[in-house]
Amino acid sequence: MSSRRSKKIKRVLKNIIDIDIDNNNRFKEFERNNNENIDENFDKKGELQKIQCNSDVFLDKVKVILSYTYKFFKFIFSVTGVYLLWIFLHYFASHLYVKLCVPNTVIGFLMSPFMTATPHCQGLRWVVYNAANMINNMWIICGSFICSTILKITPQTTTRTSS
Repeated sequence: MSSRRSKKIKRVLKNIIDIDIDNNNRFKEFERNNNENIDENFDKKGELQKIQCNSDVFLDKVKVILSYTYKFFKFIFSVTGVYLLWIFLHYFASHLYVKLCVPNTVIGFLMSPFMTATPHCQGLRWVVYNAANMINNMWIICGSFICSTILKITPQTTTRTSS
């Protein structure tokens, strides 16, 4: 740093906080007194150890929560990954079928009886049909699971009263 710039910074600091940078004994003394007061306050009550202990416990709890969250999302993705694949296949196969097998033109209309017999159109139709069935089954499974968890049926015991 140039000496001219450092002199200017020193002058600005002296004007702002009334501390002489070259002769900063007052600042060092102030800092030392504050640090001693802080250390005495913490040592008197043992707060520093409590804060460190609480922060370690907190970090351990956060780590446990994050590990369970990671495991949960990994499980959810492994279960729903197959269904996401079927949704992806259904979407793109539907669009490809319209684009390749039944174009939206007069020639597409005239060619559609011939195009439906081609292997790629049959394959796309198969993907669309089976993917739609898998998506329907997925909704049935999700609905059944939600209903079974919400509507827990507990057996009620009946007592007979003697007459």
